[in-house]
Amino acid sequence: MAYSTRILEKAKAILEQRREDAESEYEIRHGIVVARCPEIAEKEAQISSAGLDIIKSLGMSGEKAGEYVKELAEKNLELQREKAALIKANGFDEDYLEIPYTCKKCGDTGFKDGRFCECHLKLLQQLSFEELSQSSRLKLSSFDSFSLDYYKNSDDRKRAGQILETCKQYAKDFDRLSPNLYFYGRTGLGKTHLSLAIANEVIEKGFSVVYGSAQNLLSKIEREKFGRSDEPDVTTEEMLLSCDLLILDDLGAEFSTSFTVAAIYNIINTRLCDGLPMIINSNFSFAQLQEYYTPRIASRIIGDFTAIEFCGEDIRQLKAEE
Repeated sequence: MAYSTRILEKAKAILEQRREDAESEYEIRHGIVVARCPEIAEKEAQISSAGLDIIKSLGMSGEKAGEYVKELAEKNLELQREKAALIKANGFDEDYLEIPYTCKKCGDTGFKDGRFCECHLKLLQQLSFEELSQSSRLKLSSFDSFSLDYYKNSDDRKRAGQILETCKQYAKDFDRLSPNLYFYGRTGLGKTHLSLAIANEVIEKGFSVVYGSAQNLLSKIEREKFGRSDEPDVTTEEMLLSCDLLILDDLGAEFSTSFTVAAIYNIINTRLCDGLPMIINSNFSFAQLQEYYTPRIASRIIGDFTAIEFCGEDIRQLKAEE
């Protein structure tokens, strides 16, 4: 996947901060340990000296040189063991004086064996997903902030309560094999709120989530496809196809063209074939989907999504009237 310069620079800054924080934490820990046991500082000096001797000896040749290097290496290992024993004897974990890097493989440099480390790639992907999603709205929606009080009709309130519990369970159990959900009903009934609440929980579990309105995401794909994007190296379509959970909001509100119809079909069909879950929000019932979209799109949604109908009065309007 290609990444924009902005994403690359942001990831670099995060890695540098991780490394700086880890090394600062090490300095604090080291000060605590040495204050309690000054002998550890002496061991470290001996280890450092032995290490220098090994480096100097590498230029030597002959059989005796090999034996000397071996002796130095054994001495270094013994000093390391003695240091570890001292750390443990003074009440610390044996790895207490290891620098607490977030990634042990690359030491938070982001590179291993001349290539992007796994942690670096994961960070780049995460930042790309976050940038693509409407993250400001993500922060405003949670299960705790979803109030049933706005559902005035008792049947609507009971149904909303059941949907809330279903969504909580979905978020709790989420993995890449989770089922697809189709939220439908009139505007302002909580579809977006609950799908974003699911997104928040799923992100907290470490999964990648892309959320956006169908119109915005499709427009972005079209701009990139036809070279009208300011950042042509950002592959929105690839992110939509590969994220752990895709939340497509307001399906049916997008401007319909041959391009958008083909793009919607490709997104839905590819993710279904790959077994990756989606949540789609729409004002359309299944019957209305069949009238508005091609049979290929409608049949994919009807056949592979669990439909959840939202009922009641427009909550946004009720809030505005308070």
